[in-house]
Amino acid sequence: MNLKELDPPLTELPAGQAFFRVQLLRARPGSVRTHGLVLPPAGVLSGRFCLPDQLTAYLADSADTALFESQFRRDAVSRSLADLRKRALLQFTTTKPLRLVDLRPLAEPYPVLQSLRIAQTQGLAHDCAKAGHHGLVYASAQHPQHACVCLFPEGFAALKRQQQWPLVKPGTRQLLHSVVDAARRSGVPLLGEEATGT
Repeated sequence: MNLKELDPPLTELPAGQAFFRVQLLRARPGSVRTHGLVLPPAGVLSGRFCLPDQLTAYLADSADTALFESQFRRDAVSRSLADLRKRALLQFTTTKPLRLVDLRPLAEPYPVLQSLRIAQTQGLAHDCAKAGHHGLVYASAQHPQHACVCLFPEGFAALKRQQQWPLVKPGTRQLLHSVVDAARRSGVPLLGEEATGT
């Protein structure tokens, strides 16, 4: 599977587009901080569209989607309050238009795009980066009817961090309201302490 074979449509997102991401409050050793993002180093290849030689950043179209994709996935058995304390929800906006390969229309005819056969999707991402695109937009596997983006360096260079909310209010057991809601709707139990909304 390659870019030429799939022939996906291209979309240009205007400046001012909002995206959301859940990430660690403190970077792990070896992580890369750039444009308000904390990213794994290039070559880790842990995500569906990671590149072997460049950084990639994954973001979602809504706070709910970011939480479902990162913390309350379908295969999650539980989440601990201690783990949630280490993370924050961030909102970014784009400062210039982004040219993205749009994989959303291909999710139904090509289930591989949402599969764990990531060598194939990483190869596709490599083709997209080589063709000069800023990244990909794709259907969320965790939140139906919503989308995620994987941005390559030129794409995430166009992000500006707007807001950051810790998932657990520092010094308390109080969870961000959207975390309580995502946990309830996903059915993923929260362990450690009783969850209360803000």
